Amino acid sequence: MNGTPLLSVESLSVFYGHFRALDAVELSVGAGEIVSIIGANGAGKSSLMKAIVGQADRIEGRICLEGADLADRSTAEIAKAGVALVPEGRRLFSSLTVEENLRIGQEVGREGDIGFDDIYRMFPVLRERRRQLARQLSGGQQQMVAVGRALLANPKLLLCDEISLGLAPVVIGDLYEMLPKIRERGIGILVVEQDISRSLAVADRFYCLLEGRVNLSGRPAETSREIVARHYFGG
Repeated sequence: MNGTPLLSVESLSVFYGHFRALDAVELSVGAGEIVSIIGANGAGKSSLMKAIVGQADRIEGRICLEGADLADRSTAEIAKAGVALVPEGRRLFSSLTVEENLRIGQEVGREGDIGFDDIYRMFPVLRERRRQLARQLSGGQQQMVAVGRALLANPKLLLCDEISLGLAPVVIGDLYEMLPKIRERGIGILVVEQDISRSLAVADRFYCLLEGRVNLSGRPAETSREIVARHYFGG
């Protein structure tokens, strides 16, 4: 990667009380790059996401966006700096309409080129259902709203936390087809997934976490699935 990476995580440890969820993790994401974080339950993937958006209990180390340290900033400040999260479980406001949920992304994010028309071109069904309440949508449609909301924040870095969880395979396929199109805008994407095959198929690079540490990293095309599986399960 040439120059300063978009995201740089340096010697990052995350603590919950006395428990260390991440231990000296190092990783980077470039602008216009898709990086996958894989690992089983309890590997530390969600702790990494929480740390990046300022929601971890306590951290040591550095988390930098374009060289600027995010460690002491609030979640709202981090969003304004250009980091948007598609959270595990979507976390929509069920009593608000599709369009009202999407508008929240604009309100918490930064100025940029992505607008409602871009989201509706990406997910045409959301235009049709923009006045429906979020709770009336299918799980896949709700996930589209969650992705759209994050994109309307006009992020430099998009964090995707288990976006395939609980969805039908065809919906997962549609969502993952969108990631390279998002990358074309120069947005860096960090994808956290348990689904190894799906995640590695779209990634430029990957990091495997085991018990809070990076135990393998590289390019999917240059790493055998046997090696990935062995490190994933700690064999």
